[in-house]
Amino acid sequence: MISGRICIGLCFIALAMQVSSAMAEVFTYPALRSSQASDPEQSLLTSTQPMAVIYGSADIGAFVPVIEAFQQDNPFIGVEYHQLQTLEMYDITQSQRANGEPTADLIISSSMDLQMKLANDGYATSYQSSETDALPHWARWRNEAFAVTQEPAVIAYNREFFRENELEPPRTREDFIGLLVKHDELLSEKVTTYDIERSGVGFLFLARDERFFPGIWDFVRILGQAKVKLYSNTSPMLEKIASGQVVLGYNLLGSYAETFTQRNPNLGVILPDDFIVVYSRIAIIPRGARNPDLGGRFLDFMLSIKGQSVLQNEGNFNPVRADVPPSTFSSLIFDRYGERVRSFPVGPGLLVYLDQAKRQRFLRRWQDALLNRR
Repeated sequence: MISGRICIGLCFIALAMQVSSAMAEVFTYPALRSSQASDPEQSLLTSTQPMAVIYGSADIGAFVPVIEAFQQDNPFIGVEYHQLQTLEMYDITQSQRANGEPTADLIISSSMDLQMKLANDGYATSYQSSETDALPHWARWRNEAFAVTQEPAVIAYNREFFRENELEPPRTREDFIGLLVKHDELLSEKVTTYDIERSGVGFLFLARDERFFPGIWDFVRILGQAKVKLYSNTSPMLEKIASGQVVLGYNLLGSYAETFTQRNPNLGVILPDDFIVVYSRIAIIPRGARNPDLGGRFLDFMLSIKGQSVLQNEGNFNPVRADVPPSTFSSLIFDRYGERVRSFPVGPGLLVYLDQAKRQRFLRRWQDALLNRR
């Protein structure tokens, strides 16, 4: 439940309203204060009642704190957040451009490859500010694509199950394989991971695994033997692990998992000891944006020290900027495991994951391994 807010001075109810459609969930946050044409806040804006339109793949529950913090600093601006699957977001952006329709002011996607393709194909507007200049070099590309978070892939497990069965949860990929082989009957149909045919981030995580873990396809084959449960989203996997419907998850998004543990301590989260895959959400201001100034303003807030701190402290989205005081979770990743972090630099190198011939070969290998076809 997302709480509403009341602006008492104007008796104006700022209520987050959810509208469902076939393609998206739309959450609307009206401005905290009514705007007047004479307000200096409005000098760069094209409307006396401006509304920043954002397409994003982050769950609204995790993203709403940064919306609320943005509006505290920008009380005359409303926010309309369209929560979309990454492929839907990509298709909508292309379709709107092709049809000459206005699109979002800012697009934030967890599919780094699809977002990079939009930027590389000319769908992004160049934007530069003191906040984008504060990013490390690897986190921005041609002032068109910007990393706004760093998020690890983690192992998640049901604490009660492992305690009752006197088992140690796996801390490496080899440990994971060994556990499934040794306790095959106990763990049959009790393991979960992303369906990489439907999950863009799941595909990226496994592709990164293939580069750094020679035994990845044996791992997938053993997951298939364990009758692994596949999902396209993180939240249902976390819920099922915590409830005991399944008890072990691989390559889950650490930002969501760490947040989930705060309300459900039965969920355990492990950063793998062998290496940690870390990816970033990428933001672009699209060409054809309704109001690119609003997109730039929201982007600057997310990349500011305050915005990065809100993303980190409220959503466990680890900051990209090095000058943001780290949380305990962020310190654990980048201080303790620094040399074992495997990140994705923002740039055209991400497009290799969209090469259709290579992608189809990768997916066939995934299918063959899951089905134990040689």
